[in-house]
Amino acid sequence: MSTESAGGEAAMTAREQHERPLPEMFVIVASAEDADALAPLAARDHEVAPVLVATGPDPMAVDDVLDELGALAGRVLLVETPDDGPVPEAAALLPRLDALVADDAPAVVLVRGGSPTALAATQVAVWRGVPVVAVPVAGESSVGSANQAAIAALVASQSACDVDPDQVRAAAAAQRLVRERPGSGSGSGGGRRLVRLPNHRTLSA
Repeated sequence: MSTESAGGEAAMTAREQHERPLPEMFVIVASAEDADALAPLAARDHEVAPVLVATGPDPMAVDDVLDELGALAGRVLLVETPDDGPVPEAAALLPRLDALVADDAPAVVLVRGGSPTALAATQVAVWRGVPVVAVPVAGESSVGSANQAAIAALVASQSACDVDPDQVRAAAAAQRLVRERPGSGSGSGGGRRLVRLPNHRTLSA
């Protein structure tokens, strides 16, 4: 950062700093079960602006559930996904999720469980250098459990050099929201909530 830009930052008034837009947290909502669990994250926070992304194999059904819960989706990602398994589903979702993250540049992405959508969103976020908060779900199928392990490994692979201070703060805020807001955890048995922070260790809550 140049001396001039550093001075400009220091010269900002408290009001100007307060009025700066909050970093966005994309909450990937891939199913009705995700909607039930993640709806509490929709309310605005003082550190981060949650944006629910209704997606998955049936995004309109997800959007309907969110509407019923009073948690409106900020994005509805329509994807024509084939009906013959998770691999074609992920292949269809990846380019759309990648375009969304690349164009909107969220500060943090939150995923739940081990759905193909959650795995695809994690892959995209890691590729784009966006921190990921992963909320595990107990009792998933063997494929879902394997996907959750892959998500955890991807989160752990994120390097401190890939994130800036705003992303770090947004990731910490996302971690706090998952911990504090009723119903926004795993919903079945609890578990670790992972986020990569720039102290080179993975925090769990």
